[in-house]
Amino acid sequence: MSVLERKLGFTETKRNSDVDPETGATSQYADFNSTEVIELAKTNMDFLAGLALPDIYKYAFPAVFLAIWAWVLDHLHKVRDFSQLAIGLPRGFGKTLVIKLVVLYAILFTKKQFILIFSENEQKAISIISDVMDMLSEPNIKSVFGDWTVGKEVDQQAKKVFGFRGRTILLKAAGAGTGIRGITEKNKRPDLMVFDDIQSREDSESEILSANLEKWMVATAMKAKSPEGCLFLFIANMYPTKGSLLRKLKRNKNWVSFIAGGILANGESLWEDLQPISQLLREFQNDLETGHPEIFYAEVLNDENASVNTAIDLAKIPPYDLDSLEIPVGKYILIDPANNKTDGDAVAIGYFEVYDGYPCAREIVEENLSPENTILKAIELCLKWSCYLVVIEANAFQYTLQFWFNFICNQRGISGIQVRDIYSGMISKQTRILSMFKQLSSGEIILHPDVRSQVFVQVMQFNPLRTKGNVDGILDLLTYAPRVLEMYGPELSATNIIDQQEYSRLEVVDDNCVF
Repeated sequence: MSVLERKLGFTETKRNSDVDPETGATSQYADFNSTEVIELAKTNMDFLAGLALPDIYKYAFPAVFLAIWAWVLDHLHKVRDFSQLAIGLPRGFGKTLVIKLVVLYAILFTKKQFILIFSENEQKAISIISDVMDMLSEPNIKSVFGDWTVGKEVDQQAKKVFGFRGRTILLKAAGAGTGIRGITEKNKRPDLMVFDDIQSREDSESEILSANLEKWMVATAMKAKSPEGCLFLFIANMYPTKGSLLRKLKRNKNWVSFIAGGILANGESLWEDLQPISQLLREFQNDLETGHPEIFYAEVLNDENASVNTAIDLAKIPPYDLDSLEIPVGKYILIDPANNKTDGDAVAIGYFEVYDGYPCAREIVEENLSPENTILKAIELCLKWSCYLVVIEANAFQYTLQFWFNFICNQRGISGIQVRDIYSGMISKQTRILSMFKQLSSGEIILHPDVRSQVFVQVMQFNPLRTKGNVDGILDLLTYAPRVLEMYGPELSATNIIDQQEYSRLEVVDDNCVF
């Protein structure tokens, strides 16, 4: 059963792979009448993709893509509308696939007649049209919506004209910067203009070329619109240059932008099935080591401001070089609880080992946890790593977590865990984090390879110019790590008394620790 069938709740009895006697094609949707298929294709992005691209569609679209899809479709159906939409999606996340599906949808379900597609050059625009025509020629589409070739009038690479779905449709491809002033076909002007990756990275590095491209788009391309309405759809990724056209449109109040980065604020991939977070972080590490992390910031994170964190150079953070046989002189668990606000950070819990007087972050958990599950998760780490000292950041109401920690340990019959508190004092979190960056760079805080990517994600997304809006729970946790050594040094070196307790007494089920 396909991804699409599982997503839509299809059962095996609904499938039918009989061969159509007339076309010789097989269709897994043969048991559904055309009305059902049309309605699903019109209302479900995944269904349309699976219907038109059965050999290519593999992964269900993530929530951000579905939101963009609904947003664009709402504008496609508006009458005499001249909306200007700018979509920013990272490289490698199927930007052009979305555009192709939008064009297909416009042909199948809207009154759009003249669709003009621009790309960096004409050949790339032709490739988009070719793929759209392949989707229209897919047996699934032909069996439900009809054969577009029946009404074919012009079938050139850069121009298609055909009668279909009760109207004459014209698709035309053009390269960015070309002369299209006064373009008219069959007495029609474009009512849908698509600008797909019209700017190369090299051209964005030139302010002159960038300014000329923007002027062409506004003064030549957009002026060729139909007076009856035209939707302008721009899609690209950000470039780490002042000439980035997406950057300019993002700041232009006449364009409405929807921009998403490849890594979400919670550290997850925008589309995990297509681009796993582990893969993205390896890509970032490669860009970092080649001396160009700004490429990743802009083209994958789609954030030209991500690199404003000049307080730390990630390339200068020392690599982990501790011998695997080296024994730590101390261990502790550090908890940075979340506040009780709806926009509060997730809880951050870290297990640290001490080497040569420096803390080494060995394992970090960052999740949305209740106070009880925060305690149970910390106990799990204690038992896992044979660690008996737990230090809790105790500002405001969070000091009560120390009481409940001891209460739950007594309730469960767990002895030997010492719970201590730590406070931020009068120093702001922003200042603490900036000071911590210096400690990371100097090797005064060590990062084990298992946590390095978690830390780097938050470091590269941290904007020191913002006091609100940063996702920085892990960074805040690290600010306390050296102070634990100062405050509780003697307790860190004490003999471990918890390692004789059975770890098997603890079982983790669906983010809840159960004894």
